[in-house]
Amino acid sequence: MILTQTKPYSETSGTLDEKFFGVADQGMIFDILRSKLYSNPILAVCREISCNARDAHREVGKFDVPIHIHLPFGLEPVYKIRDEGLGISPDRMENVFINYTASTKRNDNVFCGGFGLGCKTPFSVSDQFTIETIHEGIKYNYVCFIDETKIGKLALLNKVPTDQPSGTEISIPVKHADFNFFRSYTEQSCRHWDVKPVITGGTIQWQTLDKVLEGEGWAIAATNDYNRVAKLIIDGIEYPLELTDLRKYADPKLIDASRGIFVMYFNVGELSLSANREQIFLDKPTQEKIRTRLDSITKVLKKQVDDKIQAYPSLWDANMYYQAELMKAFNGVGWLGQVSWHGHILHGRYLTVGCTVYTYTKGRYSRRHGNDPNKISRHAGHNISFEENAVLYINDLPLHEPTAKHVKKAFDDANVKKVFVICPSDKCTEDDLNTSISLKELNPKKLSSITKASARAYTPCLNRLLLFKFDGRFSRISYENMELDTNDKVLCLLERDVSNGERTALNGTTSIDHHSLDFIKERFKDVSLYGVDKDTDPTRLEKEFSDFIRLEDYLAKVLDNKKIDYVAVKYARAFSGHMSSYELEIMEKIAPFIEKKDSIAFQRSALHKKLHDMRDKDEGLLNLYETLKCNITDAALTQYAKDHPEMDADKMSKVFHKKYPLFDAFELYRIQRNDIVLKHVAHYVNAIDKL
Repeated sequence: MILTQTKPYSETSGTLDEKFFGVADQGMIFDILRSKLYSNPILAVCREISCNARDAHREVGKFDVPIHIHLPFGLEPVYKIRDEGLGISPDRMENVFINYTASTKRNDNVFCGGFGLGCKTPFSVSDQFTIETIHEGIKYNYVCFIDETKIGKLALLNKVPTDQPSGTEISIPVKHADFNFFRSYTEQSCRHWDVKPVITGGTIQWQTLDKVLEGEGWAIAATNDYNRVAKLIIDGIEYPLELTDLRKYADPKLIDASRGIFVMYFNVGELSLSANREQIFLDKPTQEKIRTRLDSITKVLKKQVDDKIQAYPSLWDANMYYQAELMKAFNGVGWLGQVSWHGHILHGRYLTVGCTVYTYTKGRYSRRHGNDPNKISRHAGHNISFEENAVLYINDLPLHEPTAKHVKKAFDDANVKKVFVICPSDKCTEDDLNTSISLKELNPKKLSSITKASARAYTPCLNRLLLFKFDGRFSRISYENMELDTNDKVLCLLERDVSNGERTALNGTTSIDHHSLDFIKERFKDVSLYGVDKDTDPTRLEKEFSDFIRLEDYLAKVLDNKKIDYVAVKYARAFSGHMSSYELEIMEKIAPFIEKKDSIAFQRSALHKKLHDMRDKDEGLLNLYETLKCNITDAALTQYAKDHPEMDADKMSKVFHKKYPLFDAFELYRIQRNDIVLKHVAHYVNAIDKL
């Protein structure tokens, strides 16, 4: 890179006896340059040697070709960096490489070096390192070492012709204790490179900036550290920007407001570096460039933010951007001045409303619902928050308190996680809200677009009917809790037993037993059963419970399901007992040991497993079918057996017991958990099958 140089200025009389400063002990000076110049020698080696290799690629136009870095490990404790450049000619090795402050990189800003110190950094961690370089078809092997003079020497070990491509590899011996440091500092030195090195000898997990906001020449990255941090990245190399020094020559408001790491990018040669290239050298030109860049970023960012805010279609969307993006990147936006959308001030995270606001969330844990992902919870307050995946509604229905049922449809959109419903009142009307919080500009949706209100919402509490919910039995429940239930609701007319006070559901004049209702409750999870007294005025039922399904209609729909063969279900109930659950479990355990897969034992188990499943799945519906429609006769079962010979459990059992007579002697309940005996049973089945 082109170094910033200033010409010295001095005046003398011309009559003075002048002497030049010199060096009394060259070994001491070289020792200082080698081992005392760097605060972190290993980091210096990783940074300088890797950058030199990258410069070698740039010199020959290989900008997209990665360099190679070998990490030290137990069998090969050597740190190697190899490039595919021109190689180092003997002339350059003698006149540049071994001379401190000599460099070929000061004529342009393509290369990141220039001080003539970087290639000597291996001496800061080792007294010896080797160089293998191929230049114009000749391979040269050098060793660099520190002798008794402490100046350092370069020795040519050999040179031989080769047809290998040009390039250079520097090898540095590494102590075992430093292996991890070389890995860590290689990652730190190269993490921002566009073309990462090829790593061998180990693996590197490259760290990346989690950018929450960025623009040309800058970015803000998320961090878990609460301290404000600023960094400069120059040609892919990371340098700290000290905020204490920055305050002396620039306005740091933008950086102070940033939530995370504030990064500015510069090209080679734009800023001055210290001689060891560990930090920025804050001369006047460097200060001016940083200050100008920071002012430019602030100005451009202000315009970008304002343009983006004004482009949003509503005040709600503008506030969402303010909260979701700006407040994610900044602790505050005072540096922006007053933030508004078409003259309406943005509120940030919360907006206080003068009337009641109900907040609904789906799937959150509550004492009432547990951790049910389908349940909707409600909270009353006076605030709305501008959050991602939140939706705003206004209650335009004659409802005093919208319930979970009224917003259920809003959650059909899987992206919606929270719903706010603003409820104007006589004391705080919609016109009042338009004045106080610009409600119209927030563009709320109407609650009537996703629900309708029932007449029971306006029934005075003193005139409300007694309401019951079935949960094994009919128990009294409040209207408010019923409204929180988002299931489909079935309304039953109830008859009270004067002897015990229990209530029974009626289908017309027929009583429905609790066992059948339990089956419906378990089989159809999206349905809840509610009940009112059978003597309730039908007109009132129609008015207040018009959104409920009548029990008669619901059962008719369920029982008319053409997919259910009730004759088959009753047949399964009648004959599934030919093989008990014990036997099915035993056959399942011995199945892996039975050799013949078409064994009668297998066939019988499969048939009875099918009968058990048919019975268990629809037996409850069968009871209702026979109670409300008609009984299934024995003649119908006999005909079913004729039409479905493969389901003839009687015949299958006779064949089974004839083929395996000893099965009748087994005490099944004793051998159920005895694996050894079960294997003997399987051997018995195999022996019979072979006969």
